[in-house]
Amino acid sequence: MEKIRAAFGALLAQALLGSAAAADQPAAPLADVTVVAPRPPEPRELAGDALPNFIAAHARPTVLIGQLPRWRVGICPLTVGLSPAFNAFVSARLRAVAASVGAPVQPEGSCSYNVQVFFTTEPQQVMDELVKRNSALLGFHYPHQARSAAAFTQPIQGWYVTSTRNYAGIEVTDDPLPLPALPGALHAARVPPGLPGSRLSNGLRSLLVHALMVADTNKVVGHEIGSISDYLAMLVLSQAQSLDGCGQLPSILELMSSNCGDRDKPTAITAGDIAFLRALYSTDLEQPLGLERSDILNNMMKQLNAGPR
Repeated sequence: MEKIRAAFGALLAQALLGSAAAADQPAAPLADVTVVAPRPPEPRELAGDALPNFIAAHARPTVLIGQLPRWRVGICPLTVGLSPAFNAFVSARLRAVAASVGAPVQPEGSCSYNVQVFFTTEPQQVMDELVKRNSALLGFHYPHQARSAAAFTQPIQGWYVTSTRNYAGIEVTDDPLPLPALPGALHAARVPPGLPGSRLSNGLRSLLVHALMVADTNKVVGHEIGSISDYLAMLVLSQAQSLDGCGQLPSILELMSSNCGDRDKPTAITAGDIAFLRALYSTDLEQPLGLERSDILNNMMKQLNAGPR
């Protein structure tokens, strides 16, 4: 985590330089950050493979153990690049959404930042500077992949540092380069030892330990700050698989998608989003990926009254 903290200082300075103009703008009146229950989904939005496809698009398994990650330590967000009032609103909204779905949240005012949100007019320049100084914030990648991993291709994009924790509480940050093998060891392990003897659980779970969000202020202009905040909340709380899709069950992640045609895009977090996040943060994630997804699916069906499958 020391590498992460070192990289943060450089990235913060670069982001603030790139967003100085935005920070000088007067703040508009801000709405409350209470999470209001969205409209229930229509039957057609839940038909067929709507829920399995939704889950697959909203949760990407980690590389090392292939399981779905979530936060164990509470999130502590910091937003920079906008006016002070808007920065505060985005961070407060992230906290409110997290609390509403059962995700852990650190007490405000006495926490260690593990979610950084940067609004900048030069997002690729920010990411290039990060790669030069310290690429730890990019998450799992091999050294030769650093520049491609830092490519900024979306209006808002996220990078995640993940870890693997075992049944005994041993936790290791996911790293493609294992430590040197000890004398007499057969190989160098990249993950802590699991729990043998069970096909239903290996005693390992994937965790989110840091989330970096970068937003291109040139491309998000025109969207309400509430919509952008809800979009960021979904990206912070789950490592999304796809950011340019348009599924049968609506999601706030369609806000920036170019593949929805003439369909109206959600402007706030949806019932599907809320149900998914609540399921993600209440499901046993010490299981193989298929069982994790199945449990999330059953949980979402109960919440959305989708009926038996």
